[in-house]
Amino acid sequence: MLSIASNAAAMSTHSNSFPQELTEIKQPLVLVGKAKFSVLFWDIYDSALFTYDGKYQADEAFLFEINYLRDISRDDLIERTVEQWQHLGVDSIKYQPFLADLANIWPNISKGDQLAMWTDGRSTAFYFNQAFRGQIADPAFSQLFASIWLSPQTSQPKLRKKLLGN
Repeated sequence: MLSIASNAAAMSTHSNSFPQELTEIKQPLVLVGKAKFSVLFWDIYDSALFTYDGKYQADEAFLFEINYLRDISRDDLIERTVEQWQHLGVDSIKYQPFLADLANIWPNISKGDQLAMWTDGRSTAFYFNQAFRGQIADPAFSQLFASIWLSPQTSQPKLRKKLLGN
């Protein structure tokens, strides 16, 4: 069900979906929307959503980028992700299998770092500062992960609206 692929394995298995360079993925994409996430007076990150036609469809390819404006540990990223899935009412059976994979893929974040998620609808690749970090080969994961920001039930409806270009 799940697999974390090394850079070389992912490139050979999914050469059309996951080019080695994030810039190759992004080149044909169109910005759907962008938003800044802040808590009180602290800016946490800037985010942007890209698709081939500039319109988001959950079951189609998309790129989601987060540019961090402060330091955050990998464990904190995972904890916040779980909190958001719980907010959405996602059963832990659906997300629990992905947590170890995320812990292996995601690094600690420093101010100025970028974490990007690219999905072709079948598999999801993560890039850290433009470099491939790992892949989750489960079609359900990308929608589950993107729902944190893009679900109508998100905890951040204003951020969602901006990401969707509204």
